[in-house]
Amino acid sequence: MTAGISEVVFGTLADGRVIKQYRLRNKAGAEATFTNLGAAWIGFTWADDEPSLVLGCDTLAALIAQRAYLGCTLGRFANRIGQGRFALSGGTVQLDINLPPHHIHGGEQGFSEQLWDSQISLTDATLPTLTFSHHSAHGSAGYPGNVDVQVRITLTEDNRVCFQYSAQTDRPTILNLSNHAYFNLNGRLAGSLAAHEFQIHAPQFLESDAQALPTGEIVDVADTVLDLQQWRAIQADLTPLLDARLRRAGGYDHCFCFADDQQLKPLAAARSSQTGRTLTCSSTLPGLQFYSGNFLGGTAFDQDRHYQPHGAFCFEPGYWPDAPNHAHFPDCSFDQHQDYYAIIEYAFT
Repeated sequence: MTAGISEVVFGTLADGRVIKQYRLRNKAGAEATFTNLGAAWIGFTWADDEPSLVLGCDTLAALIAQRAYLGCTLGRFANRIGQGRFALSGGTVQLDINLPPHHIHGGEQGFSEQLWDSQISLTDATLPTLTFSHHSAHGSAGYPGNVDVQVRITLTEDNRVCFQYSAQTDRPTILNLSNHAYFNLNGRLAGSLAAHEFQIHAPQFLESDAQALPTGEIVDVADTVLDLQQWRAIQADLTPLLDARLRRAGGYDHCFCFADDQQLKPLAAARSSQTGRTLTCSSTLPGLQFYSGNFLGGTAFDQDRHYQPHGAFCFEPGYWPDAPNHAHFPDCSFDQHQDYYAIIEYAFT
């Protein structure tokens, strides 16, 4: 089989703008599917007759209506900022409030809601490559600075989906880019995380309050339900939610802490005893938000079918939530003298 990339029209918005789907295929027949709406990852299959391991939508109406950030590129700041407010360059920045009283994932018109420009290519005739780009104007959602963002996506022959994020700005600002893909290694319609085990290579996590904001305390995972340093199933933790931390969040929705060394390293993995599939997530970023699909229930993927709560999981590398308001968290600010750059990889075996 030949590696390649295809482009098809998924539908048209009311204002005439075209929503497209892009399918990257490697020589082994694995295929990763994306859309320019939200620069979103909406499918991954090993072969044509196998179910997707990444959740997406079957209709344009469902894709537009969903509010679960299915596969979307998150920005300008992935995750939460308390009160939508932070200090920068001697002043105070006030962002849009879209999770009252806080700001999440870049606001109501964050990167997940934008129609991205796109360019497709084959690198060295073997690597199907898709590049999304977007210009975010000064003042968008309250963020300072004009920011130009590029997301370069490749599908390798060994079934790695690689995201390279780069950005430039014209004044001091903050940036935290990530991807919100939902995975189920038993297939996107499996409906639960049964037969899944997880491993997260972090000895510490961020303590959070009842509104899922960091308290600022960095806690050892040892002797907590968040100790996933060894392979462990989590389905029993989710039904019922007996642990206080999980009960507050509706399940797993916690940031795990890694070294801020800009080195590409494995952060986490998941495996299914039902299918034998494994997913490994690596990144240069210092945090990993592990999310067990707590509020996925009711998200329609076509006219009358819905995903189930805890029916998928997310590995979201990034800077730590509310980082601009905690001086001891890794620094997510950058300016006109430096470019933003980060890598996230998802490897399927």
